[in-house]
Amino acid sequence: MSTVTDVIESSVGLEHAGDEKIFDYITKNEIQNTPENREAKVVIEERLHKEYGYDIDQMLPEFRVQKGSTLIGPADVVIFNDSKDKTQDNIFAIVECKRKDRSDGIEQLKTYLAGAESAQYGIWFNGDDIVYIRRLKKAPHWKLTYNIPRKGEPLGLPRKDSLKPATELVKVFESCHNHIYVNDGHLKDQVFNEMLKILFIKLMDEKDYTNQVCKFGITEKEFDEIQEGKVNEFKERIEKLLFLAKSQHKDIFSKDETINLKLSTLAFVVGQLQNYDLSHSSRDIKGLAFQKFVYAHQRGDRGEFFTPDPIIDLAVKIISPNMNQVVMDPACGTGGFLVASMKHVEKNLREVVKNPVDYEKAKTNFALKNLIGIDFNPALVRVSKMRMILEEDGHTGIFHSNSLVDMEIIKSSAKTASSPSVDFDSVQIVLTNPPFGKKGKVTEKQILKTFDLGHKWIKKNGKYEKSDKVLDSQVPDILFIERCLDFLAEEGRLGIVLPDAILSGPSLQYVREYILSKSKLIAVVSLPYSTFIPHGANVKASILFLQKLNSKKIKDLNLKDYQVFMADIEDIGYEGNKNGTITYLMDDYGEYIRDDNGKKIVREDVTQVIEGWNNYCTKNTAWEN
Repeated sequence: MSTVTDVIESSVGLEHAGDEKIFDYITKNEIQNTPENREAKVVIEERLHKEYGYDIDQMLPEFRVQKGSTLIGPADVVIFNDSKDKTQDNIFAIVECKRKDRSDGIEQLKTYLAGAESAQYGIWFNGDDIVYIRRLKKAPHWKLTYNIPRKGEPLGLPRKDSLKPATELVKVFESCHNHIYVNDGHLKDQVFNEMLKILFIKLMDEKDYTNQVCKFGITEKEFDEIQEGKVNEFKERIEKLLFLAKSQHKDIFSKDETINLKLSTLAFVVGQLQNYDLSHSSRDIKGLAFQKFVYAHQRGDRGEFFTPDPIIDLAVKIISPNMNQVVMDPACGTGGFLVASMKHVEKNLREVVKNPVDYEKAKTNFALKNLIGIDFNPALVRVSKMRMILEEDGHTGIFHSNSLVDMEIIKSSAKTASSPSVDFDSVQIVLTNPPFGKKGKVTEKQILKTFDLGHKWIKKNGKYEKSDKVLDSQVPDILFIERCLDFLAEEGRLGIVLPDAILSGPSLQYVREYILSKSKLIAVVSLPYSTFIPHGANVKASILFLQKLNSKKIKDLNLKDYQVFMADIEDIGYEGNKNGTITYLMDDYGEYIRDDNGKKIVREDVTQVIEGWNNYCTKNTAWEN
């Protein structure tokens, strides 16, 4: 089976341990750096402590179980009922771990449970898939279940005041994904859509403050009944949550939308998620899990590949949006630029708005009224909306349309989606990574004729002039340059990722002349070849920063030389391979360099480029105002 982790690790940068030391989470002792230990054992130990609440001193790794006259094992991890009695007679649960390519070990786990008569639960985990076993006193002696209880709590419908923020969601999403994949046989995109619906109604339930007990959840009795083919209230509760979501978010769900999973599969997935408080989980934890999950399933084959976070952060910090500016991404994909802009504005708001009520009001107002995202791919629009809701809000400004069509059509799409109005010359900031590549050329004459850059340009007297001839085709990235400048108000700022061919190709000189006839070139940051390889594309690109100015100011600028900030990123923070392996600073002796908290320091130039930009701005007037 191709697991979500296989796809994720070929999509985003993950740390791959080799000879590096690893330590048991419970004992803090150094342990052998095997795939089983680093991918499963240490991970589940931390989750049992942080997410389930079991104390470090009530768990032991490598515990041998007495079965008859024989010592078997050791079991990878054992949880005791308390820390006072760490003997076999006081075992509560046993964990068996395997590496990611192993599916055996469940029978081994059952053998441990058979020997430890006090044990109530067993967990089998291989870093991707997870199986929970409930030990029974009578034949058949065990049954499958959907989770284990958190310390001191029953395994049932949780109260909302007992929900806990997640400390790590990537592995949880992986387990859910793989369970759906194996048990329902859905294709990758179908699995993705079902997970999105489930996550959405989970958040809807959390935000329903009229009920103290969660509707999004399942009891152990209900789970058992479903395994036996019996009908109970679980399905009705989940269907009501989906109905509520459809009625409140018609821009995301169609009226005939259903959850297309076997009831037993849905029960397992809900059981994995029901104890988490996603609304109050760290934004970074939610964002990381959501992005990795999206990257794994939505890698574009039409040139709409994803923008890595370091590049998004760099662009947002150079553009520096504020709470009074409208930020647009006309090819928004999964909303990365919009989320980062929202975070940037909120961070600055915290520093100037001290009253908590005023801060929340200003933050919400910006998210609802000042963020606009457009994408031609309806699946990505839906993803982006859901991501913005996960991030708190800001989804109302995201809608499905083709940013290259006639403005009246775009306006109509925005109105239909109840988005803030859009028009030419109307936004202060555009941040985007448009689709590029010859694969998806625009050939519609109806579109091409409305663009200056959709026409043939002819060189006369050393300069290019637009002719009346409409091209047969044009790559979308060139048309997006013009359209982004169309959207911008005077003195508006543009940050756009473009292939280097536009910046240096001899045949595209006319495009460069067009850009400089409409805007001031503020900065160019060259990206390494490795930037987009882990995200599914092999292209050398740069980020171009422009400011739209009127013709008089452009004419005055062109009569004199002016400063342009130039930077070349060599290290993006990960390797240029399909895994995007994170790279770290090392000293002359081959040892990792660590920060004051003992964490390895990523080898990257992005931070230095941002510092260089800030220094540049102290000595130069970068933006006109």
